[in-house]
Formats: sequence, structure tokens, C-alpha cells
Amino acid sequence: MDATRLIDLLGDVAAVATPDEATGDAPRLLERLADDLGAAACQLDTVVTHPDDPASPSFQTVASVGYSPDVAGHLCAELAPSPHGRRVLEASTGLRIDEDDPYDFRGTELYRDVLHPAGYADGISLALRDSGDHLAGLLHLSARRTSDFAPDLGTALPPLGRAFARVARVATWSTPDVTLPAEYAAVRLDAAGRATPVVGRAPLHAALDDELRGIVRSILGTGTRFANFLHQQEGRLVEVRVLCPSGRATEHQPCTVATRPATSTLGLTLRQLEVLTAVATGAGNREIADELCLSQRTVAAHVEAILTRLDSPSRAGAAAKATASGVLLPSADPSSVRSLARVLRRPVA
Repeated sequence: MDATRLIDLLGDVAAVATPDEATGDAPRLLERLADDLGAAACQLDTVVTHPDDPASPSFQTVASVGYSPDVAGHLCAELAPSPHGRRVLEASTGLRIDEDDPYDFRGTELYRDVLHPAGYADGISLALRDSGDHLAGLLHLSARRTSDFAPDLGTALPPLGRAFARVARVATWSTPDVTLPAEYAAVRLDAAGRATPVVGRAPLHAALDDELRGIVRSILGTGTRFANFLHQQEGRLVEVRVLCPSGRATEHQPCTVATRPATSTLGLTLRQLEVLTAVATGAGNREIADELCLSQRTVAAHVEAILTRLDSPSRAGAAAKATASGVLLPSADPSSVRSLARVLRRPVA
């Protein structure tokens, strides 16, 4: 692979800036990579960013070129957990199956039963790591013959691997300008409310039921681009983020919904969070008492306890702190005193 072609490919890979570009351009970029390096097939897998066992990461395929669906599926699901896969993940450079085969990969079931019958005699797998040395994904290349690979494969692959690590990372972003922390699961909702998985993200920690969808729609209707809140479902408390790139005030627009297990309630009970959410909408004690079926005296006691816990001199200050921390516990009912839309339309100070 001559220097000019390498620079051109690196430039095209670096130009990928959004999730749609990452998933849409990846097949074309992999075809160029395979052609330049003499591979018959090439595949980019991204690490799932919220695996159940961080020590045993799982992967999802961003793009695969040349492999049959069966071979692509085996590479994505079966290589990493295997002893050879663990060597790949631990290595700073790619591990190659060549005629010497120092790791006896040709004796494994993956090669014997999957890759060899598919006609591949040589291959290399590379663990992709970002600038912080965090695992971003895996890159696989396979050749029909050992002589097919470019002679300079060993020197060309490392810089390409670093570039494709970025593609794998971009594919897992939620919007062009917001990167979700790794522990968040995520789905994208289209304008009709249909959910599609986000590459490299685990399934949501809460079902997209009518209650949660109602809260999301109310947020979109305010025109805000970002909202963070708590949601309780089947006894489980999760943190929810809603990311909307357009910022238009309409309930029917694409957005990303992300979740993780709740990490903080600022020391407040669930009832206190409900009261605080109502406080953030500007509701008075009587309104709060009527909705939550409490006495006004009980509501006043909750408010006093909330102010003490949050070390805040005022209801507005406590509401601002809770809103910034993402611990409000809203209702999907737009007429509720716990409607998050009422909070977003009424800036707290």
C-alpha cells in the first residue's frame, strides 16, 4: 500500500463525523481498505459500551464486506470470547493467521468449521483502541491466499486501526455533537416514534411504555435539545436522557433516548422527589397535596426536609439544583403538577 493511497484513505476515514456517516460510509471505506491491503473480506465491529461483564466485552458489527452473514456473525460473536480472541484484545498489534500460525488458530473451531470452508487461508484481527487506549472495536481482514496480503500490511495497519477506532466510536454516538458516556444504553426514535437500536449500545434499562413515551413527547414539544430525569418502572429507578438534535418544538421528531441505572437521588426519597418535581413546576402546596393525595401539612414537611437536605434557602434554588442534577421524577400527564414540560417551559432560578 503506497503512502499516497494510505494518506487518502486516512483522510476519508477522518472525515467521518456523525453516526449516520459512520454507519453509511463504513462499507465503502472497508472496501477501499480491503482492496488496498489485498484482503478478500473486511469487517468492523464496535464494542458494546455497556456489557453485563466489562471483563468480557461483546461486539456489534458496524459493517462487513465480503464475508457471508454466517461468517460475519461468527467473527462478531465467537472470536472475542475465545483464547485466540483474548490474545487479539491483549495485543498492541494485530494477530495474523499465516503459514507459521504461532497461536494454532488453524486448529480452532472458528477457523476449521467457519473460515476455512469459506475459502480463507490467511487473516488478521486487530483490537481497535482510541486515543485514551480504551477498547473501541475489532477490525478483521481475511485473504484467500497468504500471498494476497500487501507486503507492508504490518506497517500500514496500525495507523488505519487508530482511524477506524474513531469510526467505531462515532457509530455509537447519539447525535453529531453529544457523546453519551459509555455506561448509557440507547435507542433512536424516528418521527413516528419507532425505536431502532444504536450501534454499540445495550438495550434500554426501561421499557418504552406509554408513560415513558409520554414524558419524551412532552420534552420534545418544548423545543429543548436535552433533558435528564428519573423514571421508575417495575420497582426499578433509572436515569433517562433525551437528546434532540433539531430543537424544534414538536412532539413528532427524531431523538435519542438513553438510560442507565440511577446513580443518585441527592439523598431524597421517591416521595420527596415527586414533591420536588412539582415544586419545580411552580406548583403550590395545595396543588401538590391534591395530586399526591397528601395533606398540605405533609407537603410542607416534605418541602422543609428537601430544603434542608439540599442545603437550599428557597424552593426555586432546590428546584434548580434538582433540575441540573437530573433527579426530577416527572409524570407523562401534561396537566400534572409533575409535568417535565412545565419545568422546561418555566426556567428555574
